[in-house]
Amino acid sequence: MEGLLLSILSEINSNIKTPFVLLDKHGQKIFGQDLKGDNISEKNIFLINKIYTLQALLPKNQLEDLCFFLEITVKAKFDRELAAFINGKNSILTDFPFPCGLALIQSEFLAEIEGFINTIFEEGMTARIDDILLSFLPMSNLDELKETSTALYQTIAEEVSQKAVISLGGIAHSQSELIRAFNDAKKALIFASRKNFGVLHYPEMALELLISLLPSEIRHNYKNEMEMNFKDLDSDTINTIRVFLDCNLHIAQAARHLYIHRNTLIYRLDKIYTITGLDLRNFNDAIKMKIHLILNDFF
Repeated sequence: MEGLLLSILSEINSNIKTPFVLLDKHGQKIFGQDLKGDNISEKNIFLINKIYTLQALLPKNQLEDLCFFLEITVKAKFDRELAAFINGKNSILTDFPFPCGLALIQSEFLAEIEGFINTIFEEGMTARIDDILLSFLPMSNLDELKETSTALYQTIAEEVSQKAVISLGGIAHSQSELIRAFNDAKKALIFASRKNFGVLHYPEMALELLISLLPSEIRHNYKNEMEMNFKDLDSDTINTIRVFLDCNLHIAQAARHLYIHRNTLIYRLDKIYTITGLDLRNFNDAIKMKIHLILNDFF
């Protein structure tokens, strides 16, 4: 992304009178002319998700103002160029770091979440497009993206104490794949108005999409019929159900994710069967349970 940064800085530099120099983390100059004088001040600056050092012949307070101006201006221009690039429009962005994993984050507290993400992902980068925060992570494996996003969701809830929806776009190796990943992730966010938390992945939401096409009366009636059997399930039991379904009915894998012994999980599954009449080890019963969860989450 350095090419885009240099292009933005060149445009800014042509419109201001104050010369400045930008150094990378190794102290190597990447932009600007050599400064002459004894009053060179320097300050760390955050540009396009990296820390640099800015030098200028300015008093300390004016240097801080320049850094603030550059950070705001570069971010605004970067977000616009990235929005054009990811929507297939003309953009000066030519050195996007493929492959990457894409996740979209929606929340009422995007500023806090963006600042937090920037502190934990040294190699990743974030950008804002309208009311969506885009997080690009340097990885080429979808399972890794899912695990990282799930951990990020949990960390946001614990450290930032805010709810968020994370929609996965998947892994992109080219601009065309990134465009498709972005559009798929936005489609998943259609459901975010009903579900204000969790991690979504559009290619795995076929059942949710089919249910959304049903008449609301049918969804309402089915939900009411099932609700009679679920009123006695507490939050821990519901979480056990979600994890077991997410692990594709695999007892050993689900037990590991829940940090419990497999016999404890079997006991819980038996208890769920007693309460609801659904044996989640049976595929048809698991589907019924999945439908119930979808109706409660989204409708």
